Amino acid sequence: MPSSSRPTLTQCLDSPRNNLDFIRLVAATGVIFSHAFPLAEGLGTREPLEDLSQGQMSLGRLCVAVFLIISGLLITRSQERSASQAHYLWARVLRIFPGLAVVLLASAFVLGPALTELPLAGYLRSPDTYSYVWRNFTLYQSQWELPGVFEGNAYPRAVNGSLWTLKYEVGFYLLVAGLGMAGLLRRGWALAGWGLAAVAPLIPYVGPRLGWWQELSLYFGSGLVLYLWRDRVRLSPWIALGCVAVLGATVWLGVGMRLAVGSCGAYLVMYLAFRPGWRVDLARFGDISYGVYIYAFPVQQLVTALLGGRMGGWVNVAISLPLVAGLAVLSWRWVEKPAMRWKGAPPSLLTRVLPARVRAV
Repeated sequence: MPSSSRPTLTQCLDSPRNNLDFIRLVAATGVIFSHAFPLAEGLGTREPLEDLSQGQMSLGRLCVAVFLIISGLLITRSQERSASQAHYLWARVLRIFPGLAVVLLASAFVLGPALTELPLAGYLRSPDTYSYVWRNFTLYQSQWELPGVFEGNAYPRAVNGSLWTLKYEVGFYLLVAGLGMAGLLRRGWALAGWGLAAVAPLIPYVGPRLGWWQELSLYFGSGLVLYLWRDRVRLSPWIALGCVAVLGATVWLGVGMRLAVGSCGAYLVMYLAFRPGWRVDLARFGDISYGVYIYAFPVQQLVTALLGGRMGGWVNVAISLPLVAGLAVLSWRWVEKPAMRWKGAPPSLLTRVLPARVRAV
């Protein structure tokens, strides 16, 4: 088939039939597999992809990259289509914070009291019990520990180490809003920004100072760029196969994998998401990937604690996965989905202080 007859990303996005929810669920499940080894077997335990890639990337890191690639695409589309900046930001708030609030409260006031090694009164009097909730909810300063919880685990004390990515996700939401208001959410600027993220590690004093922002910008930015260039991006199986070859080469050579994931990997995610004739329908379960992501870590730690504090990684996965899936379905049906029903009615304060309409992309 000539390349000109391949569907463009624009044509694919216009169709509601895609595998984005399925890919996000696979990525969330991949994080469970990745975390199972250090959580069940102890600090320093490496999982298979980390060994295979010669330390370049763990499966969990790769799955976070996939989340951000898809997020870059969908969030940019949301910015373009929202009736106003208030609607855009309010929808983002409702997608992240209600589910986050429930998992934090459940961890601090259900899981914590049941498992703490402290007397219950001491646990409830500890300032760390309450700072765990407000620090992680505000994303101001992450706190992984609750007083006396998981002290004897192979990976001690951490209650929910997965939450560290949320401040970056929200940061990218705000960045897209700022670029939209400034009229800078355009093809040339986006490509230049992605290129800067790609070369930042080579610039003395710059890359190390950016920390995680540099790498995660590479992934989120790739989805953003693909969306802005969507009418020129054609989804070809031959290009996808070439991307697989490039990714495989970086694994074999032991160098360049992160850049390859932020470029070839992004194209491959789009191809798999919109490949004609192949769709996994998850409508009856809902969009549970976020719930899987935020509940997995504490459930895996709980399973390890109940089975003696140390176990095999694969055993941890087998026991934890159905429990996490059940909690994620409940979170979607009873917390996340009901919250999203309010996305069309942002608070009046937001509508007063933000521009009435989003500038065209």
